[in-house]
Amino acid sequence: MENLIPVSYKLLKGMNESVILNIIRKMGPISRADIAKETNLTPPTVTNIVNKLIAENIVMEYKVGESNGGRPPVLIKLNPDFMSIIVIHISTYNLHQYTLDAELKTKKKEKNSIRGLKQEEVLELLTSVLDKAIKESPQNVSGIGIVVRGPVKMKEGISVFAPNIGWRNVPLKSIVEEKFGVSTYVINDVRAMALGEFHMGKAKDVENMIFLKVGYGIGSAILINGRIYTGASDGAGEIGHTTIDVAGPQCSCGNYGCFEALASEKALVNLVVKSIKEGMDSIVYQMAEGMLDSVTPEMIYEAAKLNDKLAVNALKTIGRYLGIGIANTINTFNPELILIGGGIVQARELIEDIIIETAKKRTFENSFSSCRIAFAELGDDATLIGAANMVMDEVL
Repeated sequence: MENLIPVSYKLLKGMNESVILNIIRKMGPISRADIAKETNLTPPTVTNIVNKLIAENIVMEYKVGESNGGRPPVLIKLNPDFMSIIVIHISTYNLHQYTLDAELKTKKKEKNSIRGLKQEEVLELLTSVLDKAIKESPQNVSGIGIVVRGPVKMKEGISVFAPNIGWRNVPLKSIVEEKFGVSTYVINDVRAMALGEFHMGKAKDVENMIFLKVGYGIGSAILINGRIYTGASDGAGEIGHTTIDVAGPQCSCGNYGCFEALASEKALVNLVVKSIKEGMDSIVYQMAEGMLDSVTPEMIYEAAKLNDKLAVNALKTIGRYLGIGIANTINTFNPELILIGGGIVQARELIEDIIIETAKKRTFENSFSSCRIAFAELGDDATLIGAANMVMDEVL
């Protein structure tokens, strides 16, 4: 274990080493000269530190780059074998485990069902999967990231409430660190997706962004200056529970007229089912074989693609409510980007224009003109990318 990567590389090696290492991680393969430009460190300092990192097998000379008139530069990148990290993603019905190398390439993955498991059994499965993954990792595991649904206290690593499991105030960070001695970081799925989009998706070139995951509920994450904004008690981002219509339907939180109650996939299903019960015709009824309790958002998306009038109109209604909620968000945060992810992305062609049109009418002109509204494209991959980068940011 003598070559174990420390809990905090920056504390052990110093800030300059950490800065250079992260530049190589994020921008590599990169030349020593370009590292100096990016860090404002002197070329001799960069050369000394890079040579030291090469000697420690943390980075490596990768290939010769293109010449700009002089001697072709040697490009530096991370040595993928110098460390491993593990990401656990506990989704609605499954526990996913990924082992990644230093370049965040997946070397191993495993999926276990958690359907029907009790709270304690999910925790036991988590530690069992981690034990196996750590033992089988080809390199020392330097960090663990755990993604859960529901609110999380990121600093303390506590799952405040995981609705799919029933966990309440489970101290995942301390449980895992005490058992395995590996630095562990906990994040909820929406924040992880936002970070994934920030590192490799539509938000790659922005610093200030609001991510909205519109699925059965509406989750959100706020990025300010490239970092997740958590608020005073780690509760920032509950945009889904801002009020859109005080006379609107009751939300799962108990209030009435929440953004989530009017613009989520659950709201979409409720709207279509209510309309069918009131006598409106729709092929959704045939798709569900007359069992309205089994209507899904996917049925509605498919019906809309077939020009089903009820499905199309219902999606337009949801689009208008999304536009109103987004307008409120733009007026509050003045972000560079509003990025929409989740299941609703499947209806993009039908709702994009109405979302933008509604938001524009209800937003201050200067704020709207400086904000882009877009749809995420990474899908579930964003969760893994975000969680992995969160771990690397902490470790390095």
